[in-house]
Amino acid sequence: METLWRLIVVLLSLVGGRALHLTPKAIPRGNPNRRQSSVRLRRENGTFSASEIGFDSLKDKKILVVGGSGRVGGSVATQLVKRGAVVTVGGTQRQNYETSRHRWQTLFDDHWNEIAKISFVSIDRESAASVTKVLESQDFDLVVHTAGPFQGKVGIPNGVIEGCIAKAVPYVDVCDDYCTALAAKSKFMDKAKNQGVSCIISTGCWPGVSSLMASLLIRRVLQADKTLEPKDINVDFSFFTAGSGGAGATLLVATFLILAEKALTIRNGRRTPVGAMKEYSAVNFGNVVGKKPVAHLNLLETASIHEVFGVGNVQALFGTSPGFWNTLLGLMAQLPSSLLANEDIMTKLAVFSLPIVRVVDFFAGATNAMRCDVTSTKNPELKASAIYAHENLEPCVGECVVAFCAAVLSGKVPPGVNFPEEALANEDDAVAVLSLASIGAHTISTEATGIDLRSEDIWGPIRPKVTVLSSESY
Repeated sequence: METLWRLIVVLLSLVGGRALHLTPKAIPRGNPNRRQSSVRLRRENGTFSASEIGFDSLKDKKILVVGGSGRVGGSVATQLVKRGAVVTVGGTQRQNYETSRHRWQTLFDDHWNEIAKISFVSIDRESAASVTKVLESQDFDLVVHTAGPFQGKVGIPNGVIEGCIAKAVPYVDVCDDYCTALAAKSKFMDKAKNQGVSCIISTGCWPGVSSLMASLLIRRVLQADKTLEPKDINVDFSFFTAGSGGAGATLLVATFLILAEKALTIRNGRRTPVGAMKEYSAVNFGNVVGKKPVAHLNLLETASIHEVFGVGNVQALFGTSPGFWNTLLGLMAQLPSSLLANEDIMTKLAVFSLPIVRVVDFFAGATNAMRCDVTSTKNPELKASAIYAHENLEPCVGECVVAFCAAVLSGKVPPGVNFPEEALANEDDAVAVLSLASIGAHTISTEATGIDLRSEDIWGPIRPKVTVLSSESY
């Protein structure tokens, strides 16, 4: 064990040393030299006309954000406040909340007074009794569970969803572990239906927005060729984050825990695990982000899209920058899984490495991008793709989660415990959520061959700040 720790420290030290030789990277704002085929359209407000889902549903709603002091939870809390919600942060340490709230006020000084009104309540996420006590203290309209990491929590009680269902309060979470999410579905689906409680699990940018991108593209391909079946469909997810994306310790822990797992791929309908972060391929994330190297990683969408749609082939690839981050992740993936799966050790490693990560992030930026490609083995003439890119992962996550919150509070999500692609099976509603989730994106695009597909079919009406790329721009 001591030898392994020394190896990790040496690797991180090398990364820290090399980071000092980088030059600061400006946050991409757009490409002034992009082709004339690029166009800019306008979305006037936060409501997509074909659906009732909009940000207005959040105004004056009382929302509890469990784990709200963390980077993900804090992003959700601040985005909710910006949309007029009354937010309470649930956590275990008030000091963490106070520190985070001060940071939020510094970041969003134009919402200083609103953020100052965010309150705190002590809560135990594993205790349904603790959660129900909090829910009884106020008339909450929604609970958002962001207290990760969620990896390896199959046998750990989820007191948040249990308490919400018991008190008939709608629930949203950001669980990014398939086994943990599936366990919640299996245990609480019938109870949620009987109580009439709408619960969406595994929301955010990826999973979440990525899942809706895939669901809409899959439907378009199947509609274009009626002879196709889901088993004939291929779905390729690609994700990119510059540096850590501004991640906090919890997200770093989650990344380390994921490295302990083989990357699930679906090949000809069969589950096929492959080594994580080994073989790289270049994927184009649009004109602004460009081509980036990505490799297999065990991400939730691979399993959920296969299970929900019966898709025959699915894989998820991930990459980061600078390039040595990919090398480091690949080396860490070779460590014993028993070590990587130890949350206590990974938490200590995350805390130790956070200063180094912050130095790298300063130079690398925090860009987040995702791409989904849907093709068919039976009809290779058909292809549909979509890209989403945001200049900063931290607000990106909050914006995406809040879009799902709006869907729940708009009354468009049926009772039960469902993944995003199940909860928003209506195409207009899925487009409405993607429209809201892309409110801060700098790039959204679609591309299709053999299919009539416009950007509005996936992203809804667009506002001026977003760059919409045609197929000629890829």
